[in-house]
Amino acid sequence: METSSQTPNGGESRRLDERNGPFDMLFDNNPIPMWIFETETLDFLAVNDAACALYGYSQQQFQGLKVPDLFPASLRGAVRKEVDKLDAIQGGGRCGTQITSDGAKIKILHFARRAPYRGKACVIVWNIDVTEREKTAVELRSTRIFMDAIVESIPSMVFVKDAQDGRFVLLNKAGEDLLGLSRHDLIGKTDFDLFDEDDALRFRDADRAVVASGKLVTIDKEPLATPSGVRQLRTQKIGVPDADGKPRYLLGISEDVTEKLRVEERSRHLALHDVLTDLPNRLKFQNILDQQMVRSAGDNDFALLLLDLDRFKAVNDSLGHHVGDHLLQQVAGRMRLLMGDNDIVARLGGDEFGVIHKGDGNGDSASWLAQKLIDTLCQPFNIDGHNVSIGCSVGIALRALHGHTADSLMKRADLALYAAKATGKGDYAWFQFAMEEKADHQRILREELTVALEKHQLSIDYQPIVCTRSGRIICCEALLRWRHPTRGLISPVEFIPIAESSGLIESIGQWVLHTACREAADWPSDIGLAVNLSPRQFTGFGLAADVTRALDQSHLAPNRLELEITESIFLTDSQENVRILNQLKQLGIRIALDDFGTGYSSLAYLSCFSFDKLKIDRSFIKGMTTSPENLAIVRAVIGLGKSFGATVTAEGVETEAELACITREGCDQVQGYLLGKPMAPEILREILIAPVRTKITSVR
Repeated sequence: METSSQTPNGGESRRLDERNGPFDMLFDNNPIPMWIFETETLDFLAVNDAACALYGYSQQQFQGLKVPDLFPASLRGAVRKEVDKLDAIQGGGRCGTQITSDGAKIKILHFARRAPYRGKACVIVWNIDVTEREKTAVELRSTRIFMDAIVESIPSMVFVKDAQDGRFVLLNKAGEDLLGLSRHDLIGKTDFDLFDEDDALRFRDADRAVVASGKLVTIDKEPLATPSGVRQLRTQKIGVPDADGKPRYLLGISEDVTEKLRVEERSRHLALHDVLTDLPNRLKFQNILDQQMVRSAGDNDFALLLLDLDRFKAVNDSLGHHVGDHLLQQVAGRMRLLMGDNDIVARLGGDEFGVIHKGDGNGDSASWLAQKLIDTLCQPFNIDGHNVSIGCSVGIALRALHGHTADSLMKRADLALYAAKATGKGDYAWFQFAMEEKADHQRILREELTVALEKHQLSIDYQPIVCTRSGRIICCEALLRWRHPTRGLISPVEFIPIAESSGLIESIGQWVLHTACREAADWPSDIGLAVNLSPRQFTGFGLAADVTRALDQSHLAPNRLELEITESIFLTDSQENVRILNQLKQLGIRIALDDFGTGYSSLAYLSCFSFDKLKIDRSFIKGMTTSPENLAIVRAVIGLGKSFGATVTAEGVETEAELACITREGCDQVQGYLLGKPMAPEILREILIAPVRTKITSVR
């Protein structure tokens, strides 16, 4: 059976059957015939099986009847008066004549009680067939027990007060437990005898308003002082009139919703806060930012700071997520200490944080805060015995100068953060409009690069690598070129980072590898091929399989292929990347470390993996004839290469003096404009298949 009630404003209250399960069971299965009808319309709202059996009607047939239909025609007019005379708490037993579906007359002793049902004023009626008088006494006792059981079985507090003087006349077991009082200590007393004056006045005024309204009233979050502390109640009250329609009783049901409200509040908090750090999350931060955009003007201006941790992923990968989680918590703690009274700091996700800073109007305090954050987070963290060092980069945008909407301000602070990270040294950067122009330009290039491969705008040039001892070409490096139909030749320095950030580098890199292998297969068999790999290509198990496929399809000998990598592949997933490199070496190909010496830990990488070649970065070759420091570095790299059994190649050789110097130092190979600029494959092939192969003196 489903029961519900309506609040004064018409909203449906909580379903009573959620807490009146015992009532449903007792009503439906009780052997005593029972029915519930609406006092205003006299329509039947619920009938149990025992009543159907007694009167001979089905449940569906009862729905089409009214209460007077069960009485002889001569008595039907008096039914309304009898209903109006019903006592508010319990109608006494009345014996009368009723008729069944086949017209038979039966003597019924009925008991009735007013009660709200489905948000309507109703009457519950127990009907006892007293034809056999000897059963009446037993059934009467059962009825009284059942009536008490209804009230006692409800897990919420049920109480009844006298509408005139406010004295309690009924309290169930749940009410005793909530109030910490026996019903015998409560009945006959008023709220002023039980609660402090403020609470008693509040209860009295609310009760009077309910009785005066004549409607079911719901009071949410009603505080009540109990022995276990202040509890929050959801109370439903309704006035019950006497036979003359005058206020007689006040019936109330109070549900303790304290724990439910706590759970709801916790859920709301979790929806708007980061579980790990308890800082506001991105959604909460965005809401606050939207509000600040509306409120801030003039002296109320603010700066938006976006912060990204440096080397956090390396901590997670090397020490585990448990340490990473504790690190984020300590980072949040340090950031909180630097915030002003009106500042707001949030974790936006991963290792990214946001700050709304209200300082001076010119941004000086924002710059100070950014530098303070960098300095503070650069200090080592002690986590579970590990000494962890990270850094951070910060991007800043000022509301008054850089954004009139929250989205534009976030976008521009993010562009500033990207610029700060690009420096690679843990710095902060203010947004500049040139950043937006650059971002728009990159976006356009990204869109055009997406179709460049399909439209055959990409091609490969090759630059010779020459042996210093023989003076002959022994290898050629494949260099990707983008010949745009309107922009002309676009530098790889410009489009390769875009390809990497957009994920296009994987398909482009695959095309370069397959194309270069196919073209190199037509070269003399003693000429090697060098192909650059992006760190983004080191994902999963696909790289080794793709290299194998390129070699098989082109029929290029594995020992002729040389793959060049940079130190950046060791910055993330270093162990996994070393495993992939070993897979590649097992195929018989050679692995070269490009731009050697420009990273942070070049020497450490030499101990991680046995490289076949070290390529000295052009920054050390340039000026080596005049700079003792550069020359010392070049000598050291050549010495390292020899000690590790690796070939050493000098990049960026552009003058005769540099060539002579690098040759004297014992460098194995040279590459640069002096020896040959990048050239189209058909030009290179003519040089390579010439009867007498060109030496370095005439490759230029």
